[in-house]
Amino acid sequence: MLRSDIRRVSTSVDGMQICAEYSEQTGQLCLRHDGVLLREWFPPHSWMAIASVAGARHWGTRPSDDDLVALLQNEVTLMRLP
Repeated sequence: MLRSDIRRVSTSVDGMQICAEYSEQTGQLCLRHDGVLLREWFPPHSWMAIASVAGARHWGTRPSDDDLVALLQNEVTLMRLP
C-alpha cells in the first residue's frame, strides 16, 4: 500500500487562493486554483522549477513548505505578465 506523500501549501494572492502539491514519491508538481489544474511538471522539470526559486539546497527534490510558497509566488507573478 502506498502512503500519501503529497506536500501541500497554499497562499492567497490578490484574493486568489493558489495551492502547490508536490509528491516526494513521483516528483510530480502541480499548481491548482479552486481545484483546477493550472500547471503541472514532472521530473526533472519539477525539480528545476523548485530549484530555480529555492536555490540548489536539495536540487529541488525535497522542497520545504517555504520553497513551494516561493514557487507559488513566482508563478503567480509570471501569470500576471502581459
